[in-house]
Amino acid sequence: MRERLKTLKNYFMLLVPYWDKSVLSLFCVGIVVIFGMATPLITKILIDYAYPNQDLYLLTFLVLLGIVIFLFNMYFSDVSSYLDTFIHQTLSIDLRNKFFTKLLRLPLRFHYEKQVGDLMVRVTDDIDVIIDAVAETIPVVIKIILQLVALLVICLMIDINLTILALIGIPFYFIQTRFFAKRFEIVQEKSQKRESEIYTFYQEKMSNVKTIKSFNQEMHETDRLIDKLKRMFRLVRENLFLGLFNSFFDAIMITLWTSFLAWYAGYRVITGHITIGEIMAILVYLGQIHQPFMDFGTVYKSLVSSFVSINRVNEIFEKEPEAYKDTRTFILYDIKGQVKFDNVSFHYPDTDEYILKNISFNANPGKVTALCGTSGAGKSTILDLLLRFVETNEGEIYIDEYEIKKVSLITLRANISIVSQDVVIFSGTIRENLQYGCKEVDEEKMIQATKDAEIYEFIKDTAKGFDTRIGEGGLGISGGQRQRLSIARALYRGVKILILDEATSALDSITEAKIYKNMQKALEDKTVIMITHRPSSLHNAEKIYVVHENKICESGDFDELLQKKGEFYKFYQAQVHETEEETEEKIKMKKLRKKIDKEKVDKEKAKEELKLSDLEKVIMDMYYNKKQTYAAISKELGMEPYDVNLIRKSAKEKLETLRKLELEE
Repeated sequence: MRERLKTLKNYFMLLVPYWDKSVLSLFCVGIVVIFGMATPLITKILIDYAYPNQDLYLLTFLVLLGIVIFLFNMYFSDVSSYLDTFIHQTLSIDLRNKFFTKLLRLPLRFHYEKQVGDLMVRVTDDIDVIIDAVAETIPVVIKIILQLVALLVICLMIDINLTILALIGIPFYFIQTRFFAKRFEIVQEKSQKRESEIYTFYQEKMSNVKTIKSFNQEMHETDRLIDKLKRMFRLVRENLFLGLFNSFFDAIMITLWTSFLAWYAGYRVITGHITIGEIMAILVYLGQIHQPFMDFGTVYKSLVSSFVSINRVNEIFEKEPEAYKDTRTFILYDIKGQVKFDNVSFHYPDTDEYILKNISFNANPGKVTALCGTSGAGKSTILDLLLRFVETNEGEIYIDEYEIKKVSLITLRANISIVSQDVVIFSGTIRENLQYGCKEVDEEKMIQATKDAEIYEFIKDTAKGFDTRIGEGGLGISGGQRQRLSIARALYRGVKILILDEATSALDSITEAKIYKNMQKALEDKTVIMITHRPSSLHNAEKIYVVHENKICESGDFDELLQKKGEFYKFYQAQVHETEEETEEKIKMKKLRKKIDKEKVDKEKAKEELKLSDLEKVIMDMYYNKKQTYAAISKELGMEPYDVNLIRKSAKEKLETLRKLELEE
């Protein structure tokens, strides 16, 4: 009980910023209560004085007074309702904002484990229940207290015996209220769970309509929904029956007690202890006394039921968020972008089985570094570790010289862009999607990014260009267009580290080759880490690391890895579906091409080295064309005849060697 009161106190503290409006609302409630006390007194005076004495002046005055009280009552009641609504809605915004912010800052694994439908119920229905309880409890309780104090004072002044007798029935009302409140809480908890299941079902099925249709499962899924709705209906029916029984016992208790009080009041009139006017007034007041207790019972049951929602919302608030605001961290600024994994190992907290073991590699600026391997080898986990979606168990990860655990999480992710196979496109315009995560808007840079991603022509041909609206998840554009749009978004951010996780899986080889060619200039000072199964993509990597059985088993460039005939060789054959003989033939052709290319380079280098210097050209011209002697040449150039002869011989040898190289070609 103490823990529940402490929890309630924390939520009631949300009202503190609106204390002025709350006080004004309570003041209006007090005025309404006080004015409400006047009506039975007016009735008493009418019956005891105005009617018997035929006092027309008093009658007129009391009727006009009743109208004035009614108008004031309406005014203050409306003001109180407006203020309560304002506080209610503002609290709803504040709490939902706080909840959503906390939700986004929770680790990625939490979101993998929780169902979206369940979180939707928490952020909508559960918060509505909490706000209703917080916003209404204090005003209702204060109103109850004011009403009870005023009513008891007036009733005791009129007839103390009748008042005390009326209060004897109150404890019985509290007993049955507590009895039903506990059962309402149990049903409420079951209902919230069922509602979460239904929300999750809707969300999952509506997101995968295409799959449902392709398997002809429309009727099956409809039957599943009906089954869930029936189970929800049974809980609604149980809640309804509880409410009916509660109302029935309330009505019986109040009817019996009111009847007894009416008889006793009549007895007091007949025996001459009180007047008819007094009995009319006190019966109205005693009837009103029961209403505050009924209101209190309603509030109590609402509070008890709200703890189901409070516990569900608190479960989110009490989760440990990612360390966004750790003041002990470094801020990444103007980095080169070198990424280094140093003996990194990782396993999830609830298991000792390693997902990655002793992973070490470097990814350098201006280079494309690729990670490849079979599904489940741990490639995507490497990216999750780099972005700190999960934390390493052993080893360290560095960006430049900074260990990423000591780096501000916000600035870490601000320096990394990721293009995923599961492309996320938000509902909105193409421009809004391209600028997602960018603080500055550069139209020229945005256009260039779309050109590099081979999506500019498509955007230009749409009705409104960059302001064309697209649906949730990229509805209205193809898978390839979504992927190219995602690549353009990553390029537009202009960060130092770019991650391509199967970024071109939905593209044909020709478009893929164009994009990589376009991106060469944009990526020349960036670190690119690529995860891919496509050999055509791996050709673009300077260094390939092969991940096998949670370790890096091989590394090298494409041709080196093929020649090793290790895991990469098997991986390559599985991807291109070639026989061993066909792969061997390709390796031979690559070796031959590499040899030819090397020879060409060597020849070009030799030709460059065999080029005559300006002095050699002058001496050769003077000796062979102008037929001058060594003495004449040496005299004109200020050299020794011996040196002139040596230079001539060297130049002649170069020309003969160069002629041979050209003949070989």
